[in-house]
Amino acid sequence: MRKLLAIVSLAALPLAADDRSKETVSAAHTDRFNVSAAGTVRLDNSFGEVDIDGWDRPEVEVTTVRAAERFYNPKDRGRAQQRLDSVQITSKQQANDVTISTAYPARNGILHPLSRRSDVEITYKIHAPRDSKLVVRQNRGGLNVFDIAGDIHATVVNGQITLTLPAAGQYAIDAQCTIGDVYSDFEGREQRRQILGQEFDHPAAAPAANLYLRARFGDIVIQKLHGPPTE
Repeated sequence: MRKLLAIVSLAALPLAADDRSKETVSAAHTDRFNVSAAGTVRLDNSFGEVDIDGWDRPEVEVTTVRAAERFYNPKDRGRAQQRLDSVQITSKQQANDVTISTAYPARNGILHPLSRRSDVEITYKIHAPRDSKLVVRQNRGGLNVFDIAGDIHATVVNGQITLTLPAAGQYAIDAQCTIGDVYSDFEGREQRRQILGQEFDHPAAAPAANLYLRARFGDIVIQKLHGPPTE
């Protein structure tokens, strides 16, 4: 069963009293999915800041916020809205699994040599049952996971991966940074990867959760969560 709540807002936000020509156009959207058991949450082609928190509810909640980059001429409001609408985020459920997909417009090498994705800032705030598995394919931006006890398979092209996991859990860790470092509160073996990268691994037999983590440009941080769950 799926319950849907959508909120779309256009916000004109002055940045300062002496600079009132800068504005932001934003849109927020929330999907809620009932699940009978913890399944897999997948993020495909995410871009921006991603926060995934575990909770006790039999429900996956996905809130996304898109914000167009600031612009100087108020007459360009329609153009900013057009850029905002060019990024499409969809959330779909299949049994107990939920997939969040992000689609971007085609690249424009003249206006944005790297990608037109820089036109829009995106934040994803996701709540899922604590035993959920995560599969995240992230382009640019930070990935923050808090209090998730299932398997985690996460790759980030440019950005930091931060996991805060139950201290009592058992984890088989396979983490690598091409350019960056791996920091872990959990035991394991670390070694340099060429000159700028690092590897960290810790084998563990089932029923340990498997952590497969890859960051091309950025660090990987694995922290212990002490104390009772927050919800």
